Amino acid sequence: MAGIPTHYDTLQVSENASEEVIRGAYRYLSQKWHPDKNPDKSEEARRVMTRLNEAYAVLSDPTRRKEHDAWIAQQRAASASDGRQGADPQPDAGSPDTLRDYYASEIAKGRNFWVWPLAFIGCSIVLGVAAGFVPALDRSVKEFRFVVLIFLLSSASVVTASIRDKYRASLLRQNETRILEQRYTEHMRQKTVRQVVIGVAGVLLAGGAIAYYGMGLDTQQNLLQAARHDDARPPPAKAAVLTVENACGRALRFAVHYLPDGGAWRTEGWWNVDPMSSTALRGDLGQVASSNTIFYYYAETLDRKTVWRGRDDDETDATYALEGRTLRFDRVRLERDADGRYQLKLTC
Repeated sequence: MAGIPTHYDTLQVSENASEEVIRGAYRYLSQKWHPDKNPDKSEEARRVMTRLNEAYAVLSDPTRRKEHDAWIAQQRAASASDGRQGADPQPDAGSPDTLRDYYASEIAKGRNFWVWPLAFIGCSIVLGVAAGFVPALDRSVKEFRFVVLIFLLSSASVVTASIRDKYRASLLRQNETRILEQRYTEHMRQKTVRQVVIGVAGVLLAGGAIAYYGMGLDTQQNLLQAARHDDARPPPAKAAVLTVENACGRALRFAVHYLPDGGAWRTEGWWNVDPMSSTALRGDLGQVASSNTIFYYYAETLDRKTVWRGRDDDETDATYALEGRTLRFDRVRLERDADGRYQLKLTC
C-alpha cells in the first residue's frame, strides 16, 4: 500500500486483521497518543487521535470497512496517489513500545491464568519438602502460617512474572507482527471463552447459594444436623417413681412387676408401707424411662387377709405367677403427674 495512506496504516494492522486485533490496536495506540500523555507535543497528539478515532470508526463498522477496502482496491488499480503521504503524523511503528510488543505482552499475560496456580502449588511443594528435611523449618511454618501464606503468594507472583516475561521475549524473537496479530486474535477468543465459563460458574454458584438460603434448604440441613448431635436431642423421659399411699390403717407390703421400654420384665419388692402413710418406691424403677412402662402391682397386709392386685396396661385379661401362685390382676390405670410420679392409693 505504498503511497496510499489507509486506516489500516493508521492503526498499524494488516488488511485482514480481525475485530479483536483492530480493537486492541486502537486501545493501545489511543492510550499511547492521548494528549494528556504527550504534553510536550499536544497538537501532534490531537491530530493523531483524530486519525485514530476516524480509522477505528470505519474499521469497526463492517459496512464502512467493506467500502474502505473497495476504495483501496480502486486506488491500487489506478496506481495513483492522493498526495497525502506524510500530511499527518502516523503512530510511530519504530519506537521500542510498538504494537508488536503490545501483542506479545497481551499474549504473555494470558499465561498468568494457567501458570499462577501451578506456580503456587509448585512453591508449596518445594516449601513442604524443605520443611520435611528441616524440623526447625517445619515448626516455623506451622507457627507463622499466615506469613508463610503471604510468602507463597509472593513467590508464585514472582515466578509467574518471570515466566511471562520470558515468553514475551520469545514471542518477539520468533514472530513477526502479522503472525502476532493472528496469535493475539486466538488469545482474545480464548480469553472470551474463559470469561464466559467463569461468569457462568459464578452465576451458578450465586444461584445455588440463593436457592440454598432463600428456599430454606439450609434450615432443613440444620434440622438434620441437629438430629445427629446429642446436645440437640430432647431430654430423656423422667425416671419412674411409684408413690403408694396406704389408706387402709394396717401395715402392708408391696411388690411390683413391670415392663420398661425395649426391656425385659422385671420384679421389684418387697417394700413395707406403714399404716396411713405414703411411700415413694424407686428401686430399679429409678433407672427406667417409663413413658410406656406396664405395671403389675401386688400388695397385701402382713396377715395376708387383705390383698390388692392390679395392672396398668391395655390387656383384657392378665395373670402373673407370684411366689408359686398364679394370680389374676384387674386393670387399674395409674395416674402420672408432670414430674413422672405414678400415684396409687390402697384402701381397705
